[in-house]
Amino acid sequence: MGLAMVNQKLAILGEFLVKWGGTMLVSFVLMSTYYSCVHIIAENMYDNPTQIYWLTLIARVIILEIIVNLACFVYYARYNSVTYWHRKSCVADLRVYAEDNEAQPEVEYASAQPRVDRHLSWEPANEAGSKFCFTCNKEAPQRSHHCPLCKMCVLRKDHHCFITGACVGLGNQRYFMVFLFWCAIGLVIAMPHLFFYMNTEIAYWYPFGWCYYIGPVAVLRWILGYTPFSQACFSTLFSFAGASLITACGFFGMQVYYTTQGYTMYEYNNLTVRATFQGDGENMGERLRLVFGKNWALNFLVPLPWNLPVLTPAISDSLFRVRSKVL
Repeated sequence: MGLAMVNQKLAILGEFLVKWGGTMLVSFVLMSTYYSCVHIIAENMYDNPTQIYWLTLIARVIILEIIVNLACFVYYARYNSVTYWHRKSCVADLRVYAEDNEAQPEVEYASAQPRVDRHLSWEPANEAGSKFCFTCNKEAPQRSHHCPLCKMCVLRKDHHCFITGACVGLGNQRYFMVFLFWCAIGLVIAMPHLFFYMNTEIAYWYPFGWCYYIGPVAVLRWILGYTPFSQACFSTLFSFAGASLITACGFFGMQVYYTTQGYTMYEYNNLTVRATFQGDGENMGERLRLVFGKNWALNFLVPLPWNLPVLTPAISDSLFRVRSKVL
């Protein structure tokens, strides 16, 4: 096998690990935590079979929610593309709804035009500051950002998440937030069980037992032959679960804050963008419907991919300052 072939295979492996390595690690931690709490710790922690039954049922529901929303996040990452939203704005069925018979402000679903009959004559309010993406070879809205890993311009990009393997954008942000929500709930339930097991079965029996709560310390002692492999595994799992809980809660809190402000994380921390664009939506309802669609709260129970993001004319004008010349 030639050196060029080896480099090519290493490049493919490296790209795969960069894209999916974090996802595989988090999936392994979550499934290990589920198995440990339900099949190992619960029998030592509870005497009543009913308590074990309910713990198992709740754990399965949480794991199902996490898996489904992660799958939706990865699948709908393709809908972050600027080209997709340009096409959507041209061919979408532009509907206007009103709660009463009285005139209401126009609200469209995934549309950049105020009305169909004004499609050809509609122009953005301001094309200043537009940019040309040399990688995609097309003009792109100012609020889009090219991702070299996703290989496309992402509209309303929040960030590229190495844990989930895709960009967080307009098409899949809802699933990312719900994924974080259920991860946080599951880890909040799991951590007391892991702590109970660590405190009673491992760390309690040793001097300086607090060291066994730290995964790297337990692994080092296992390498040196002082700690059994099972104890090193539980200590490592406890450390990973604690770090994952802090990360999930932190990211979910930030996502909620930025969403309620009408920005993404990237835009909120970019002073140029914040100075140029106001936050999306005039009120909290518009900002939540922009990310989750109608009946936004139901997304935390069941994914609603058919409920497209709701764009008001003002939000559409902000997102689509420049239309792509190459569809």
